[in-house]
Amino acid sequence: MRKQKTDLQIKKDEIRRQILEKRNNLSSKEVDKKSELIIENLAPYLKNAQNIMIFMDMKNEVRITKLIELYPEKNFFISKIVNSKNREMKINKYNENELVLHKFGYYESSSDDFYDEKILDIVIVPALAFDSSKNRIGFGGGYYDTFLNKVREKNKNTLFIGVCYDFQMIEEVPIEGHDVTLDFVISESKILT
Repeated sequence: MRKQKTDLQIKKDEIRRQILEKRNNLSSKEVDKKSELIIENLAPYLKNAQNIMIFMDMKNEVRITKLIELYPEKNFFISKIVNSKNREMKINKYNENELVLHKFGYYESSSDDFYDEKILDIVIVPALAFDSSKNRIGFGGGYYDTFLNKVREKNKNTLFIGVCYDFQMIEEVPIEGHDVTLDFVISESKILT
């Protein structure tokens, strides 16, 4: 028997639907231009960081994987789901030759060579929506909230930075107890600190 959705979950689902519709309607040119501006705004935060976790962008998400080309001297890590039941993710060092397509449509590493999350200076976090308090709505799986809580326990200095387009910033994200607030949110025209 499926659990009944709460009002909060229904509200989050509606926000997801609206934002996805807008994001899906972006042209490739718009995505590239907006991503370029977001990466420019992100640059000062990357300057002193060595170990950066990125997400493997898909569809019309911010083209965050461009960072790999722009900062070849840095170490980039990507997440891998290792236990769906517990919403557990671990990190692999990015290696283009080890990428495999995950069933959810993004790439992850085929390697089982995992690194300790405490080495991360920055985690760049995807989401469908953010608010001015730096709360986020993801895709609803809870994987990033679980992961970010684990990272925060191991290293209080790791920066959590959300990246998004301006239209993904909304007035208020409905939050639940397990939701993690980020340190910064960066769009093409805003930096929330």
